[in-house]
Amino acid sequence: MKADELRPFYNQVFTVKELKNYFKEQDSSIRTQLSRLYKAGKLIRLKRDCYTFPDFHPNTFVIGQEMVSPSYHSLESVLAMNSIIPEGVTAHTLITSKKTQEYVNEFGTFSYRHLDPELFFGVEKREDGAWVAVPEKALLDYLYLNSEKFKADFGCWQAERFDELDILNFEKMKEWSKKYGMQKLDRLVESLELYSCSEDYQAHL
Repeated sequence: MKADELRPFYNQVFTVKELKNYFKEQDSSIRTQLSRLYKAGKLIRLKRDCYTFPDFHPNTFVIGQEMVSPSYHSLESVLAMNSIIPEGVTAHTLITSKKTQEYVNEFGTFSYRHLDPELFFGVEKREDGAWVAVPEKALLDYLYLNSEKFKADFGCWQAERFDELDILNFEKMKEWSKKYGMQKLDRLVESLELYSCSEDYQAHL
C-alpha cells in the first residue's frame, strides 16, 4: 500500500476497519502497512487503528468528533469559545455516549465524557460537519458532570468567575435541566439565573 492509494481517504479520519473493507485485506496486513506509512511520516496516528494525513486532514473539530463516535463538542472548550469561563482551555472537550476516555496526538488532547444518548440534544451542526453544543447545553453538561463542586449560592458563582451570562437563555436551560433528572442541577440553574441579574455579578464586569 502506498500513500497515494489512500487518496479516497484524504481530508478525513479513517480506521483499519474501513481500509479492510476497501482493500479487502486482513487486519494484520492493513496494520503493518499503516505502521510503515506512519513511521515514514506519511500518516498521523490519532489513536489505535485510527489515522489521518499530515497535509490532507479535516480540522480539529471534525477530527475530535470522528475519533470517537457518536460525540459532540461541549463543556470547557465550548464555554471558553463563548467566553463564559475565563480560563484558556488546552484540551478539546466532547460528550460521547461511549465510555469516558482521553487521547493525545499531534493535534492536541481530546477528552471525552460520558452522557446517556437521551441527553444528546441542544447541539448545532457547523458547516464543516462538526456538532457543537449551544452555550446553554455546554453549561448544563458542565454543571451536571461536575455537580459535586458547585453550590447554589452567589459565592460559588463569584469564585467560578462565570462571564457573558447575558447570552444565555435561562428559560431554555430550566426546561432542559429537567431532562437530566437531577434536582441539584435545577437548583444550580435557578441560582445562576438570579446571580446573572444581581449586583454581585454586575460588580465583577
